[in-house]
Amino acid sequence: MQGQVLRHKRKWRGEWQRFSCRRRRRPLSEYRPDSDLARACDEASAREGVEANGKSRLHLVVLGHVDAGKSTLMGRLLHELGHISQKTVHKAQRDATAAGKGSFAWAWLLDERAEERSRGVTVDVASTFFETPKHLVRLLDAPGHRDFVPNMIAGAAQADAALLLVDGSVGGFEAGFDAGGGMGGGQTREHAQLARSLGIEQLAVVISKLDTCAFSQERFEQVKGALLPFLRTSGFRESQVQWLPAVGPSGQNLTDHPTEPALSSWWRGPSVVAAIDAFRPAARALERSLRMPIADVFKGLRGGLAVGGKLEGGALKVGTRVLVQPGGHQAMVRSVEMDGQAAALARAGDTADVVLAGVDATALAVGAVVCHPDWPVPVAGRLEARIVVLDLPLPILKGRQVSVHVHTAQESGQISRLVSVLNPKTGEVTKARPRALTKGQTAVVEISVARPMCVELYTDYRALGRIALRDGGHTIAVGIIVSLLDSD
Repeated sequence: MQGQVLRHKRKWRGEWQRFSCRRRRRPLSEYRPDSDLARACDEASAREGVEANGKSRLHLVVLGHVDAGKSTLMGRLLHELGHISQKTVHKAQRDATAAGKGSFAWAWLLDERAEERSRGVTVDVASTFFETPKHLVRLLDAPGHRDFVPNMIAGAAQADAALLLVDGSVGGFEAGFDAGGGMGGGQTREHAQLARSLGIEQLAVVISKLDTCAFSQERFEQVKGALLPFLRTSGFRESQVQWLPAVGPSGQNLTDHPTEPALSSWWRGPSVVAAIDAFRPAARALERSLRMPIADVFKGLRGGLAVGGKLEGGALKVGTRVLVQPGGHQAMVRSVEMDGQAAALARAGDTADVVLAGVDATALAVGAVVCHPDWPVPVAGRLEARIVVLDLPLPILKGRQVSVHVHTAQESGQISRLVSVLNPKTGEVTKARPRALTKGQTAVVEISVARPMCVELYTDYRALGRIALRDGGHTIAVGIIVSLLDSD
């Protein structure tokens, strides 16, 4: 495997080093948006409050263990909010019943792929749009099964806040929370840890399926009592975590106060919609250089090859010249779409579909980054990261093969050096060149990847400076990038 990594690195290094020789990377602190783009952003900000009726944009990801009922709950919520017609609901119910999966009808409103319907699990990140009284919400329904955690990471990397759905049925919560819960076990833990490591600070824990235990308040408090300490150790502030019950199939506590007497007798808190409205939207980083990690590549509705993703910084409009990394591929924005409508401009915080002209299709891939030509995103083959080691049965040794996840990018690699173990509170080095890393330790490691990735130092660009390491279907460490050792 090590030889393969080195061969891949030599193959890719030539192209991006040739590009780097042609330009010196300017410090991000020198960036200033050009006057036309700045004027367009100012005009859009002035119109935004009027056109959106004062509503702000929010990217929301739905997380949780497989079979917690994420797609069912969100399918019913979209219907309650008027975004899915009764005709569409009836069709999903007929199709699900005909397939012998009648209980999956609400989930099928989001799980449209044949593989998802046959397996009864979400495979890819389903994206849709809805409105609440305060927000214009881009919903990302992430897969819960551990086989598709890489897809969940790509979805969570774009989110401002998260709903963590927890199965409140007896045995259901335990299966999702138990770190040793078998082939599908422990995804509640892993999703929560990944969400926090990817920068999500706002969380609403939705405890579902309480109808299976007579809407027991005792069961609700039992689940909360078990999960809250873990969320604290994962880095969530208690003040940033909301707790609420909901039942997807019957619609209890989704948009209004519950009507079920056994639940309404004790629940006085928010509904799911009220919890979403309590989230704060992220500030638009318009003063930053353009960064748009590509989350999807597809044929545009109006022709041409389109890339989709969330702008983490800067802005672009029709006619803007951009760079696609890795490789230094020049391109021009031919068209922009948001929420299925043509748009003249996309700004930091927006999810957009962008058709690019003048670039070869082979340059466009999930994990690549659309950026400013004069302030290109670095492309690195080796980096140092400060990580926290999570639950794992065996210690981390030098040379361990890992899957490296940064924003929407995923690449195979290895931990090529164990640099130091740190005091987690002070950051001071407690041991240099350790032989192994074990659960709970904070450390600095060197990581080599098979092909150079678009990454940033966490201190320069947080959204592109967070990292997760996975092996054998489990996340073994999360952290931040602190040094680029082999970059442009």
